[in-house]
Amino acid sequence: MQYNKDLTDALEFVWGEGILSPGGPEEVTQMLEGVDLSGRRVLDIGSGLGGIDVLLAAQHGAAAVVGIDVEPQLIESARHLAARKGLAGRVTFQLVKPGKLPFADASFDVVFSKDSLLHIADKRPLYAELLRVLKPGGWLIAADWLWSEGAAESAVVLAWLSKLQLKFAFTQPADALQALIEAGFAEPRVTDRRHELQEVNRNEVALLAGPVRQKLAAIVGTEMAESRLSSAKGRQAALDSGCLIPCYLRGRRPT
Repeated sequence: MQYNKDLTDALEFVWGEGILSPGGPEEVTQMLEGVDLSGRRVLDIGSGLGGIDVLLAAQHGAAAVVGIDVEPQLIESARHLAARKGLAGRVTFQLVKPGKLPFADASFDVVFSKDSLLHIADKRPLYAELLRVLKPGGWLIAADWLWSEGAAESAVVLAWLSKLQLKFAFTQPADALQALIEAGFAEPRVTDRRHELQEVNRNEVALLAGPVRQKLAAIVGTEMAESRLSSAKGRQAALDSGCLIPCYLRGRRPT
């Protein structure tokens, strides 16, 4: 289990109810630019606490959202959140194991994923599975944290990773694009978002370095609050160095 309750409570404190990664609801809106979810069936890869799934239905009009994750405590919390929001009928969650997805071919109009693909080491078979479950013409819309050539040996990156509780698996943007192409996606695109995320992360550092940290410490304890600040500072250094490259990934299943 990577996401214990203290960690998820700390991440929610910064990014909002049910959300575990930088940017919050605004970042979800940016990711969906130009894609209308109205009446669509959406699969969310790495649904976490379910906050994004609720947004996809309540704010972006998805007719049905299926969130999947590998950690049972996250699935349970996500189901409670959907029920509290009155969306249990439209937003559902399934516990899955790594590997082949438990869905038939062409089951979804859109596959969505925000900042969870970085936990998956081998992206190529994953992209093939995402293509398989998409309907012809359906979109993959994802955000992933990639890195530059040589980043694995960067002292800045290694210092940041040494402070993390979580385990990540990074790839380079060119490799991600090639993997999308090899999987069979049409209109594949990998868009560098480093400059935008630098600003978002600076705001997180400022927030956690200020009086808010004491409020967070009251919820999750001083050690976790300090850990979140240290992680945000390390991430900022990795972003500023150019080694860490947050990206949007898009592709479409050919019709």
